[in-house]
Amino acid sequence: MAAYDQMSPAERRNLIRTLRNPPALQEDPQVLPDGKHYEYDFRLKRTVEVSRSGERFPVVLVEGKLRRDHKNVIRR
Repeated sequence: MAAYDQMSPAERRNLIRTLRNPPALQEDPQVLPDGKHYEYDFRLKRTVEVSRSGERFPVVLVEGKLRRDHKNVIRR
């Protein structure tokens, strides 16, 4: 992304529109058929898989797919 002072007027308008209504706040996370979804955990600073029961599992990207990171399972 270009620096603000290097943006065209159209790019600036688009940036301001996005900041006013961030895409992450526009809709609920997409729930997969098995009831799980993925979200970013700000406390852990990483993406987690959230199961239907609410369990949270850290994930890693392997060959373009999210997989559970069994080395760093969250215990609660």
